[in-house]
Amino acid sequence: MILINNQEISFNAEYTGPNPLASLIDACAEFLDGETDSTVKWFYHDNVLEIDMNIENDNVLRLDIADKTKDFFAEENNTIINQEWHERIPLVDFFYSIVNESYRVLNAFGIYGYYRSWQDHVDFPLANLLRITGKIDEMWKGDSCTSNISKEIDCIQEYIKKWGVATEERKKDWCTIYYESWQIQCCGEPFSVGEKIEWTCCIPRETKNAHGIIIDFIEEHHGFSTHTIKGTVSKIVAERSEYPKGEREVWYNKTDVIREELQKADGWESQLKEDDTTDRTFWGYIVELRDVIVKPIEKEP
Repeated sequence: MILINNQEISFNAEYTGPNPLASLIDACAEFLDGETDSTVKWFYHDNVLEIDMNIENDNVLRLDIADKTKDFFAEENNTIINQEWHERIPLVDFFYSIVNESYRVLNAFGIYGYYRSWQDHVDFPLANLLRITGKIDEMWKGDSCTSNISKEIDCIQEYIKKWGVATEERKKDWCTIYYESWQIQCCGEPFSVGEKIEWTCCIPRETKNAHGIIIDFIEEHHGFSTHTIKGTVSKIVAERSEYPKGEREVWYNKTDVIREELQKADGWESQLKEDDTTDRTFWGYIVELRDVIVKPIEKEP
């Protein structure tokens, strides 16, 4: 999801290409190389979403966006325009939007996931993303982030933290939070779908669980929180793994994870507990919120 003048454009973004986010990253890199226009097209079902981008004289990017359907019954395969709109946005703000969403995707799938895809000849444009980041932040030292995988991980995690942090109160239509099992079992409060909540959270520098899910915040109430968040719970998904008795695996990424949607959560659901024949590990909850207000916590000087 990218935000253009407070209008959300949603699509599926992953490492497999071509995909919309990768196309936008590459378009931004073309602008850095002096190009003044670019067109990206994303096909889904019988439709195509087309964005024509042109840089105007005042360094503002004009976007002409159209959702189209091919009319296969017409003699010349005419295109039906389902929806179209036009936006003008400062070029640097467009870069910010693309960079922010890119790091959220990298955080969800992991830098090692990127490298696995690259080895399979499916290249998420990480190098171009780092170039764009470097142009946004003049203090960024790009050369130190491209020499080996460990330095790239450090660089990306730092920018996940930097670009993902809301510096002022912000309203969002929705967001996704991870609520770790030990947090709720220690001293958390039960919650349910439809309930209005107010939690303290932090930005995830690395998402250990919920692989493949873009996590905006991790619930945190043990002294390391950076934000308060208010919203209405719209979905709860519990993550657990099951093993034959005595064969428990302690690493999330080495197990088969079972995800089960629930209507309420207290950390002690019966299906999350082990029994005489099966060991179970309860990892935590993926919680979706609607009508969200995020506010940074002011730290005492």
